[in-house]
Amino acid sequence: MPNAFLDILILGLLVLVFGSIFRTRPTVRLRYWIIGWFLILIHFAVLLWSPATPFKAALAATAMLSTLLLGGVAFLLAGDRRHLGVLRGFRLIALLCGPGLLYAALTSFQYSNRLLLTGIVLLQAGGTLVAIQRLWQRHASMVRLGAMLVPLCTLWSLAAIYSGNLIQGTYADLTLLYLLNAILYWLDFRRASMGVVTAIGGLLAWAMVFPCAVAMETWFPNVSISPEIWNLPKYFVEFGMILTLLEDEIAAMALQREEYRLLFEYNPHPMWIYDEEALAFLKVNEAAAAAYGFTMEEFSRMSLHDLRPIEEKLKLECRLRELDEVSLRSGPWTHIKADGSRIKVDIASHAIQFEGRKARFALVQNVTERIELHEQLVHQANHDTLTGLPNRLLLKDRMEHTLSSAARNGEKVAVMCLDLDRFKQINDRYGHPIGDACLKHLADLLRSRLRAADTVARSGGEEFTLLLAGLSSAEDAAGVAQVLLESIRQPFQVEGYQLELSASLGIAMYPDDGSEAQVLWRASDTAMYRAKKSGGSQFVFVSHEISAAALEVNDLEAALRQALKENGFRILYQPQYATTGELRGLEALLRLEDPVKGTISPERFIPVAEESGLIMRIGNWVLEEVCRQIAEWSRHHLPPVRVAINVSPLELVRADYAQNVRRVLVSYGVDAARLEIEITETSVMRNLEDAARQMLDLAAVGVQFSVDDFGTGYSSLQHLHQLPISTLKIDRSFIERMCDEPEARQIVQAILSLGHSLGMQIVAEGVEREEQLLLLQAMECDHLQGFLWGRPQEAAVVPGLLLRGSIQREEDGPVLFSTHRSKR
Repeated sequence: MPNAFLDILILGLLVLVFGSIFRTRPTVRLRYWIIGWFLILIHFAVLLWSPATPFKAALAATAMLSTLLLGGVAFLLAGDRRHLGVLRGFRLIALLCGPGLLYAALTSFQYSNRLLLTGIVLLQAGGTLVAIQRLWQRHASMVRLGAMLVPLCTLWSLAAIYSGNLIQGTYADLTLLYLLNAILYWLDFRRASMGVVTAIGGLLAWAMVFPCAVAMETWFPNVSISPEIWNLPKYFVEFGMILTLLEDEIAAMALQREEYRLLFEYNPHPMWIYDEEALAFLKVNEAAAAAYGFTMEEFSRMSLHDLRPIEEKLKLECRLRELDEVSLRSGPWTHIKADGSRIKVDIASHAIQFEGRKARFALVQNVTERIELHEQLVHQANHDTLTGLPNRLLLKDRMEHTLSSAARNGEKVAVMCLDLDRFKQINDRYGHPIGDACLKHLADLLRSRLRAADTVARSGGEEFTLLLAGLSSAEDAAGVAQVLLESIRQPFQVEGYQLELSASLGIAMYPDDGSEAQVLWRASDTAMYRAKKSGGSQFVFVSHEISAAALEVNDLEAALRQALKENGFRILYQPQYATTGELRGLEALLRLEDPVKGTISPERFIPVAEESGLIMRIGNWVLEEVCRQIAEWSRHHLPPVRVAINVSPLELVRADYAQNVRRVLVSYGVDAARLEIEITETSVMRNLEDAARQMLDLAAVGVQFSVDDFGTGYSSLQHLHQLPISTLKIDRSFIERMCDEPEARQIVQAILSLGHSLGMQIVAEGVEREEQLLLLQAMECDHLQGFLWGRPQEAAVVPGLLLRGSIQREEDGPVLFSTHRSKR
């Protein structure tokens, strides 16, 4: 009994060792080994039981034999590397020991029917052969040995049955199982290591325990052998298995160490290991030596400090004091190569133990090109391509910093807006390459005349913005402005041409004319235009009137942004009628509703929207809203009508404008023929090529085009007839004067004649009096628009207009912007 306790203690401790190994390496083999040894533990636990009756004694014998059989099967299954699955696992267990378990149970309860026991033995033999074939079909030697051993053990079992020694049948099964385990162990590992030899020797000894016990009982019945001798093979097997696992672990570590060595030494990226305290290099790979130009011997005498420039050494020491993380990435750092050149690197490091000391392994990545590319992209994003000067984006940032610094130091700042006079004439006469050369000359000139602390930026086509900090008075700014204008007037040579330039300059002073960058910028821009109107080639300071105008523009921009956020815009629809009274179409007119100022007309806010860049968002909102409204009228089965929207020239020249219009039409399911786009003749002629591309693209899907304010710009019908334009709209200024001024009447008649000769429809805008109507009818004008027959209406009123389909004069309704054409 004490021996059984000792066996349980020893085997239990070894099973715990297996369990701890399994937590770090959960393999199939180890799982079945643990199951097998747990069953062996149960075998020894049963030995502690002292049954009081024959039935309990038979039950104990059954349990002891069954656990030995199942433990042997578990060891066999450990040799199959595949995941068996529950169903397949039970099938194999049934084949390997199912009949054997039944035989052990029957014989333990003294059942001795020879015919039944013989059938069970033969069934066990067949099942074992099938299981061997299924499990180890790739091991032909295992199958062959199994085919030899199974018949021998079967003969032993049959002999035991017919000799009356029934227990020996189970001994034969156990001998076969552990012999197969010994053979399989060799086939699995195939090495003569201490662990494998010990385990195989233990399994062979364990298998031979049963025939030896029979032999001793038969030939030497009086010799008593201690149970501990018979149990020794189990310990050898268990110790051998543990040694095998340790050998595998050592081999894996050695392989991993070799792989790490190869990965380290032959890696294309620089790598090194350095002492965490002294920062001395302990090991460096070939890539690091090649990348930095130092030899391995030179690296061995160096530390991290030798690679860093002086200005980064303090930063390095501070960073290293914070190294409490196992793994970290840092950078970019500047490293100095052997030839003195500098590179930028990112470093990924990991804390390790190297030759018994604290160290860090570092992987170095050269990011010089990446950083240079990033800096180049940032420079391009913040600088003008032609002149290399800061652009509006960078200028805005510098203005914010300069004004903040001036506020802290109590200094004045001058914001100057400079624009070349009559620069278009240079482009028209000499061509754009000469014009570009002039702009570069001016940029170099301005840079050379200003201090390093000042900023000069290109803020527009031929417009430059200057930022002068640290001034004590406006007189300082005036002196600089005078010098700049005189320098600009000096003649210079460009590709054989002698040219002279002049400029207009507006000056806003901080804090006298405002404290915000945007207000100062706009005020200086307004002052610059005042200088231009006064003849140019001079500078003008911001006056009270100019400051008020700049503030109003700033307020308008804020109101536009708020309207976009809170849906502060609304659209009115003004009908267009044929001169005979039939409804021809509608024009969508945009209104801005301000909580304080009330309704603001497009003449006031559209220029601000264009200057601030908000026109794109506003134009897209109008397009979406009009298409949504057209779709809603269609859903109510109202008569179809064409709706015209006004488009800014900035929208029309966008590369994706036509694509965006098509997208919106498709998203709302609107027929393209029901949308008309109104453009001004000036916007078309200013960007003829870009405008033509967008217009032809949209005309191809059915969108109509009309020219608004015709007669006030500088277009010609020769160019217009090349574009997909179907309608001309005569500007209201001619309609207002045509009844009183013969010249205006002649212009209207000329537009009608030329437009009709090109197959275009003509719309007269601003028709407010009966005599205008009669005269237009006599001239055979096609359509008219104005307060006489129709004021701008809310969308809710439009269905009634569509259902009537013809003119119904209004009496005394409210007049909306009767003195101004209220469009966007």
